Amino acid sequence: MSYRLAADVGGTFTDVVMVDDETGILKTTKVLTTPQALEAGMLKGFDELTSGKYEEITSIVHGTTSGLNSVIERRGAHCALITTKGFRDVYEIARANRPEIYNNHYRKPEPLIPRRDIYEIEERTTYAGEVEKEVTYETVKELIPRLEGQYEAIAVCLINSYINTENEQKVCRILKENLNGEVIVTASHEIARESREYERVSTAVLNAYVAPSTRHHVHALTEELRKRGFKGTLYMMQSSGGVIRAEMAAVRAVQTLMSGPVGGAIGAGAIRRENIIGFDIGGTSFDVSLVVNGKIETAVEAEMEGFPILAPTVNVFSIGAGGGSIAWEEAGGMRVGPQSAGAAPGPVCYDKGGTEPTITDADLVLGHLSPGHFLGGRMKINEYKTKEIFAAYGEKFGLDMVTAGEGVCTIANHKMADAIRELTVRRGIDPRKFSILAFGGAGPMHAALIAGELDIKEVIVPANPGVFSAWGMLQADIRHDAAVTSLCLLNRLKEEEFEQNFECLKEELQEVLEKEGIGRRKKQYICSLDMRYFGQEYTISVDIPEGRGCCRDDIEEQFNSIYERLYGHHSPDDMIEVVNYRMTVIVPVKKSPAAGKAGEGSADIIDRLPGYFDGVRYDMNVYAREQLVAGSRIEGPAIIAELTSTTVVPPKWKLTVDEADSMIITRV
Repeated sequence: MSYRLAADVGGTFTDVVMVDDETGILKTTKVLTTPQALEAGMLKGFDELTSGKYEEITSIVHGTTSGLNSVIERRGAHCALITTKGFRDVYEIARANRPEIYNNHYRKPEPLIPRRDIYEIEERTTYAGEVEKEVTYETVKELIPRLEGQYEAIAVCLINSYINTENEQKVCRILKENLNGEVIVTASHEIARESREYERVSTAVLNAYVAPSTRHHVHALTEELRKRGFKGTLYMMQSSGGVIRAEMAAVRAVQTLMSGPVGGAIGAGAIRRENIIGFDIGGTSFDVSLVVNGKIETAVEAEMEGFPILAPTVNVFSIGAGGGSIAWEEAGGMRVGPQSAGAAPGPVCYDKGGTEPTITDADLVLGHLSPGHFLGGRMKINEYKTKEIFAAYGEKFGLDMVTAGEGVCTIANHKMADAIRELTVRRGIDPRKFSILAFGGAGPMHAALIAGELDIKEVIVPANPGVFSAWGMLQADIRHDAAVTSLCLLNRLKEEEFEQNFECLKEELQEVLEKEGIGRRKKQYICSLDMRYFGQEYTISVDIPEGRGCCRDDIEEQFNSIYERLYGHHSPDDMIEVVNYRMTVIVPVKKSPAAGKAGEGSADIIDRLPGYFDGVRYDMNVYAREQLVAGSRIEGPAIIAELTSTTVVPPKWKLTVDEADSMIITRV
């Protein structure tokens, strides 16, 4: 017997999935996240599913928002930055653009490394890649006394090191030889070998900022798994949607910052629909992603807390609106989030010390949550205390308990619908042509109401929705990306240069695969070019089909077509410039397709609860998810209860179960 495990570590719950490689049968569980030691919560879930038989586990993949949270909460490592003399202020000056042009109170984000921790050295590489001034041992060694024992990590970003890495390599080598082995040294060319000085230094700094905590987490988890007899491979999700060995993730931590939310996006790509809006409502956030024409939307760079990151990332838009988001009062009006009760103390209904009303509490007050079946009946819900707290909250606005609960849920649903509009309508995409895929502990509870607000006709709730992101991680292939800047006008691009740049990237990726011990496995290479009209600053990515070669006319036509789709126009008479060459290598892993359950189409009602929609009271039937089989049909209003989530079918909506064991909710 052989099994694979996956864990999605969220702000409130840790979701764990185990799949039997021979039968495809899934086992799932949900445990409270342990923020002080994430591995503790993960191991509790692993122990429950494996019954201690870790020798039968071939691989474990996990994703976490711990790195992301350390950036948001500014609790990352104490870092230093080493750069070329005269360029000390590049990181602090950043760019001169104003992302919020009409916000009079806009301020640039405070740098993660203050100016006093930025050091300069005498060296210089020209824009053409010629070393004008070499790095000497004496130059770097002068810094050692000022660095020793002061920093957990050091980022090294020298001017033009993306085109010639010689000086940057020397600096890193001297630092590693003379500093404590615990100090992590990040070289910008190893993380982002691309032009644009500020973006490259920002990426290197972010990596240094989160690498120590990521390394600590990986080492602690690896050691605990070793003690339990695990001999398989430990992976981490990457922001790009692929997986990477955990030991490599500890060094390239910036590539895992969005590793938690992207699992659901990968899972959405496995659902049989061309256009999907996938969203995950967990304990602390609402994360939404798109599948357009069967392809997961990704970008070659991203932004986090105002800092640019040169790393491929699945497009995930997040807001602070999860089940644990706190309802509060300001200037006589209701407010919801982004503050969250998290796992500790959690919502009031968890009865773990929470005293402030949350979205989950509002769902309970409205009867959208079955107290006797929450978490499969494992967790007792304090209904009396929740209603008491919500009654007091409603009094602040002269409202009764139910109306206050509807107000909180309506505000939350509006915010979530706006997040979807941000990703669709504002980019010229009509959400009405999409299906919603709802997952996470609270996603299926709000999905139909959000769909109604957006005039979307179909909602899909997959099997095991509460752990869908963890299941999605089991569908992720091993992936590595490489890029190099090489500026050239498209009409002057030569076949030899084109082939040589891609060949160098292929050799670089092959070395990485060899280090992972998978160099001989079946693989797929995907090539693309970052291009722009000459004189522009930003680029768009153009895929180069395998075997196409340097066909300049085809590349130009494809670029103009993409530009037209994105911006509504193109400039056929303008010169086009090639900026970056990119290559991705994909090593496929075994997938775990969902399978429906055969049986009769009817299900027994296990409970009846009073529920409220738009101020009207309804008697809601409660059904057990495990009793539903392919062909089952249920009319709303109803609640579908299961271990990992709760699904709400509002009035005038109906639910059917398809052959893949997904619940399809549509208007009557």
